[in-house]
Amino acid sequence: MKLGAFTFQPQKAEGFDFQVLRVKPETGIRIQPQADMYSNLAVFADTATGNTHPDWISESPLGPAKFGNNNFNIYWSVLCPTQPEYRAEQLRYTGEVERQSLGVWLNSQYFADHGHCSCSRCQQLHNQSGLGWLEWRRNVVSEYISQLDRETKKGLVLSLQPDPVSSYERYGVDFNDFADHTELFNVVMFSKNYATPWYWEMIARAFKKILKKPFYISLYVYGPGDDPKDVPTTQELLTVSVRCARAGAEGFLYLTDNQAQLKEFQMAAAGQIELIKKLRSFGGLPVQEFLDRVENWRKLP
Repeated sequence: MKLGAFTFQPQKAEGFDFQVLRVKPETGIRIQPQADMYSNLAVFADTATGNTHPDWISESPLGPAKFGNNNFNIYWSVLCPTQPEYRAEQLRYTGEVERQSLGVWLNSQYFADHGHCSCSRCQQLHNQSGLGWLEWRRNVVSEYISQLDRETKKGLVLSLQPDPVSSYERYGVDFNDFADHTELFNVVMFSKNYATPWYWEMIARAFKKILKKPFYISLYVYGPGDDPKDVPTTQELLTVSVRCARAGAEGFLYLTDNQAQLKEFQMAAAGQIELIKKLRSFGGLPVQEFLDRVENWRKLP
């Protein structure tokens, strides 16, 4: 059972097996990679570039993949995956970031959602391909992942939306294609509420059945600017972690803005003595390993 720290600030937290820094989140703001941390990059989600190049934003019959378009509930701008200048720049950037860090974890390396992208360039490329619409989108995504894989030397980690059923139709994602280019998957299950853990466990079981490589799950603890009243409780985070551990997840990442918030979560989790006792009855070895790790957080200085 591996546990990772997932942060926006270049600060390492004790008690984790590895650290992932959000070097380029969906805002498009870029920070310096760290040699002793992995780097997380949002590829086509890039609000900053969308603001300077609005014609690069992905299009659909229901409008652009732009923050504020509630047809897709997208909280950032997503660029067209066939935009040649941006594709080339991201290839170079990914290689540069990898050379300055332990490796690269990618997310948003696919189409924005259903119906994307319907810009004139995508329509022309689709017509020229001779492929069906969905298969053409899969080919665009998988071919670019192959390029990113060749650009990197330390191995990619590919993040997935928590949709094991319709990711092909929504995003052009083929899990088997991705498995050829990743060491493991990171299923991003960010939510500000985990009060119904059964649903998250069900998603984890589905991915365990489908994916050909190990997978970790990313959980939301505390984001930049959050009100403490609007984030998941420690009890929810512990319970959903245990439920997903027994469903087959090989590890977890916990997202916070900075190291201090991670330490606060660790201390709060380790202090849940009665809950930990209860959760030990929820499953076999993976559950026990996870809870042992949580209890060891009590020893942190």
